[in-house]
Amino acid sequence: MTQLPSLRPIDLIVVTAGRLASTTAFRIVYPLLPFLSHRFDISLQQGATLIAIQTAASLASPIGGALSDRFGERKAMLIALTLFITGAFSCSFASGFMAFLVGYLLIGLATTLYLPSGQAYLSARSPYEQRARVLGVFEMAWAVSAIIGVAPLMYLINQQQQSMVAYAVLACIGILSFVMLWQLPEHHHSVPYEQRTHEKFNIVKFLRQPGLAILLLFPFLTFGGNDLFFITQSTWLKSAFGANEAMIGGLFVIIGIAELAGSSAVVAFADRIGKRRSVIWGFLLTGICLALLPFVGSNWWVVTVMMFLFYFFIEYAIVASFPLISEALPAARGTMMAMTSAAVGIGRIFSSQSSEFLYLSGGLPLISAVAVITSVLGLIALTRSSLTPKR
Repeated sequence: MTQLPSLRPIDLIVVTAGRLASTTAFRIVYPLLPFLSHRFDISLQQGATLIAIQTAASLASPIGGALSDRFGERKAMLIALTLFITGAFSCSFASGFMAFLVGYLLIGLATTLYLPSGQAYLSARSPYEQRARVLGVFEMAWAVSAIIGVAPLMYLINQQQQSMVAYAVLACIGILSFVMLWQLPEHHHSVPYEQRTHEKFNIVKFLRQPGLAILLLFPFLTFGGNDLFFITQSTWLKSAFGANEAMIGGLFVIIGIAELAGSSAVVAFADRIGKRRSVIWGFLLTGICLALLPFVGSNWWVVTVMMFLFYFFIEYAIVASFPLISEALPAARGTMMAMTSAAVGIGRIFSSQSSEFLYLSGGLPLISAVAVITSVLGLIALTRSSLTPKR
């Protein structure tokens, strides 16, 4: 069998940069929820529908995996960026909540297609012994988006008290990313299409893999549980500290630095100490930070330090989990990453629909308790699956 082309540094840079716009749009809706709820005169629960819509789009991940495997990862990523640009312009010109919601549905679909396609592209062209470094760099787009995307756009929105220009900027970034990605050559699979069809697109056979259902419980529980905090953090910061959009945007710079440090730590250490061990300890330390957050008092700087530690550990754990899962079923890597994305999305849907009830019922202490418990259950599922790599 012919060896796949080696990954060039420029390939890694362009594919990573292509994720920046959609990641920024995906992330900014969390701190922006109180502002959007006020702008469109809706409840926080209705505003959380934006998160439910963009994460529900992850259920289309298997389609993204099929597109990636059949037509090539580059083409799938270009389709994703096209959807994103359309969605961002829709949000920019939306005069009502429903139009804004449609825009976020397209943004969610774009993220759903781009993430597994990019992960499959990079994973297929890097050995497992070095894959944490490669995917760690790719995941830096998530952290960088908070620093150079969310924070300045939140400041812009706070100054103008409207979101039109911010989403127009995101659309333009999407166009630039599309042009850069278009320049990359498409690396075709070396396996004949007929063989790939038999091996990769038999979804029934794929779903019957022993240990698959247990493994998918891991992203469903851990990502979904921690999303409870992501959704309610801005509401908590506003009520407990009187924070405005600019203050929250500034905090996201700190968060972005923490996440960049976390993904950098994966690049530096995860291949050496093991992806499996990195994921387990990363989520356990995340749980400790989250359990302590409700008891840090009213000092903004103490909260900032705790948020830094929380986001550092969770980013380390999440980024380390991608190369780990990428080796669960190497013959169906694109589909495996897509199904993982779908499991994450389903978990986040549950979180978006239950977050307000939990927060109103017990505040941050209840949110933290539920998030920690679900994360521990997710780690148990990870260790019990026969598909989980041993290192």
